[in-house]
Amino acid sequence: MPLQQTLLKIALLGTERQTQVPLGNTALQPYLAQLYPQGQVPTDSSRESAFLGAAALALQYRAAGNLPAVFTGTLASPDVKPDFPLIPPAAEMHLRRMLADSHLHPLLHGWLERVAAKSLRVPTTFIPALMEQAQQSRAIRPAISAVIGQRGHWLCNQHPDWQRLLTLTLETADHDVSIWEEGNPAQRAEYLRQLRPHQPAEARELLQAVWKQEAAPVRQELLQALQTNLGMADEAWLETCLDDRSKGVRQLAAELLGALPDSAFSQRMQTRLVHWLAIQTKTGLLNKLGGKKTLQVNLPETWDKSWLRDGIEEKPPQGKGAKAWWLEQALSFVPPVRLAQRWQATPDTLLLLSCRSDWSTTFRAGWEQALHRYPNTDWSTAWFTHINPGDNVLWQQLSPPLAEQTASALLSRDDSPQLLNLLPSLQHPWSTTFSRQVLPAVAKQVQTTLLSYATHTVVRHFAIHAAPVCAEEFATLLHEPLQADQSNGIKRLLTETLFTLRFRADMLTALENA
Repeated sequence: MPLQQTLLKIALLGTERQTQVPLGNTALQPYLAQLYPQGQVPTDSSRESAFLGAAALALQYRAAGNLPAVFTGTLASPDVKPDFPLIPPAAEMHLRRMLADSHLHPLLHGWLERVAAKSLRVPTTFIPALMEQAQQSRAIRPAISAVIGQRGHWLCNQHPDWQRLLTLTLETADHDVSIWEEGNPAQRAEYLRQLRPHQPAEARELLQAVWKQEAAPVRQELLQALQTNLGMADEAWLETCLDDRSKGVRQLAAELLGALPDSAFSQRMQTRLVHWLAIQTKTGLLNKLGGKKTLQVNLPETWDKSWLRDGIEEKPPQGKGAKAWWLEQALSFVPPVRLAQRWQATPDTLLLLSCRSDWSTTFRAGWEQALHRYPNTDWSTAWFTHINPGDNVLWQQLSPPLAEQTASALLSRDDSPQLLNLLPSLQHPWSTTFSRQVLPAVAKQVQTTLLSYATHTVVRHFAIHAAPVCAEEFATLLHEPLQADQSNGIKRLLTETLFTLRFRADMLTALENA
């Protein structure tokens, strides 16, 4: 019986029933013999110690005592095509520290994008660590794929677990149709996204040709490509997708059709809402003279089966009424700007009217989904002002300059700790002007409030996104808590923030000099 099975049997039955000495192979047996002198099982309390010693010996031998396997296959020929220049040695040091230090880890994604923008590549020795990051985060995969160079792509293609993590870069795509035919799902989706802006009809035809043979999650991911250059030429096929067996595909097709104002789907959905909603002047002479209005809701009593094809389901989730559920779903597939145009009302007016309505929760839920699907700058800024300044999805839809301009306007009216919580939604590298504007507010929050999770999040976000040139201003403004002769959470947080700002400054200098 193999040694492992013998030890398992003894462990299950108990050493008091052990009658035989465990036997190992030729290399292991001399050591086992030392635990069992004269080939006998001890009869006293040392019996358990001998067993545990044998188990530890077997475990260590299995971990380190086996000879490595001998490779007998044929090594692939390394790629020798010309590649991008390597990052400078100083940048290698920064990359090594970011991979090793959890506090610096949030800088990695932005650093990789800067390396890609300068058409540099990282040494292949970093690829195992970077592919481990790619395993953990889908968002970072394009940035990693862009900096490993052609030789890195060749290397990753030799490893089945790494190959599926690669995405296309502008250099690797090059409209090579073999990528569409043989690539992994992420590469094929990226191929379609890159083809769509230039050849929308061809991209749609490629997708239609493979539509029936793809699994639902792949169909849904590939269909995302039609968001670019979406037009009425896509309507007929998207209408057929409303009958797809996958709910995710049906909803995405409805979302795309909702973005086409002249589509039949869009007209059907708007007609429903026009019958269900109306803006009316309040009754009473004073109200009429003052022009006071209300948002009226008049919903049907029963659900119409024909609504299901357009994405309006009958049964509400727990906690919602059926009628509110129907209205919320209908609102979510119509760009709010269309309703504003139809009623000749501004986003501020409609949001204020909805807040005063008995259906305010439903309007908020429906319009929030609609704004996530159909971005509109005027509606987003009104939403931040009247509904939720911390809607992370809406902030990501604004361009960096507009996001900073909007945040500046909000913070100039109110720099309360609650409003400062919107800063973590600004996830781009902040301009120097904006960084200097928010620095006093951040410093004030640190010095006047107890260290909370929210404060910690805001300060850590400042360290990662504020302009690094603000490092010395940060040190000056917070000189007292930084130099305080005590060890507490605030001092530790500020010290880490100052270090991160200075590290980022060094990091950017190393890349700028490349």
